[in-house]
Amino acid sequence: MKNLADCEGDNISSSRKAFASMLWRAFPSPSEHELANKAARVLDVSPRQVTNWLRCENSAAIQYFFAVAAIAGAEIVFAGGHQ
Repeated sequence: MKNLADCEGDNISSSRKAFASMLWRAFPSPSEHELANKAARVLDVSPRQVTNWLRCENSAAIQYFFAVAAIAGAEIVFAGGHQ
């Protein structure tokens, strides 16, 4: 029998991983620490919150998702479309 709780956990996990990847794209940095500081200033959250997102420990609220998606999209455009 399929355990629906496990499916939900898989969806949450993959969503958190995708958001963490988007953070790296939006705020290119040599380290997690530097990325957390950059993103925290832009998103008006604590660096610890960003670190939690990067480590997939918390889900981001929808307003942060849209903000990071917009920045990541702009980063791709201004980088010439190269990932």
